Amino acid sequence: MQPEERCTGRRPGVALAAFLVAICCMAIGAGTTIGVPVATAGEVNEKKPAEPDWQRLDKALALAKESGKLIIVNFYTDWCPNCRRMNEKTYRDEVVLKQLSKSFIPVKLNAESSRPLIIEGQTVTEYQVALMFRVGSYPTTWFLTSEGRPLLPVKGYYGPDLFAPMLRFVEGGWYEKMDFDMYMEREKKK
Repeated sequence: MQPEERCTGRRPGVALAAFLVAICCMAIGAGTTIGVPVATAGEVNEKKPAEPDWQRLDKALALAKESGKLIIVNFYTDWCPNCRRMNEKTYRDEVVLKQLSKSFIPVKLNAESSRPLIIEGQTVTEYQVALMFRVGSYPTTWFLTSEGRPLLPVKGYYGPDLFAPMLRFVEGGWYEKMDFDMYMEREKKK
């Protein structure tokens, strides 16, 4: 009889499987999982910075009609560095986030995307919406009424220190009475 023909009563794979199961059981019993770190007492998991509750434009239009909130549309492209900067800094700022959640329904729209939206029964792409709003530079932010009527565009990057007053400017209807520079002068005098 050849050595590999000897019968030991167990297959070689069964012993290996039993050993792996035992190791897993010991690891789980010790409060760890294999391949995934587990926080222990005293450790703090880093939280991802908050960001707006971005909606699709078609959903935002319905939500705005129900809530009476204004709509803010962030037109961006994937290749635009100022779009990324505005997303990372401005839209994650605490003051900006509070104002957005209080008075606006935020929409993020990729101006080069073929993703379909259904608006008033019509199928349009995000790209087509950007064309309708005549967006030619990025980022561009459009403010809309709760009925979806365009109010005003803001072109370019705005940091949180200017964007938070811009939100108050639109929210308070000040754009009907003065331009943004006049509004900022008025704010400084307060």
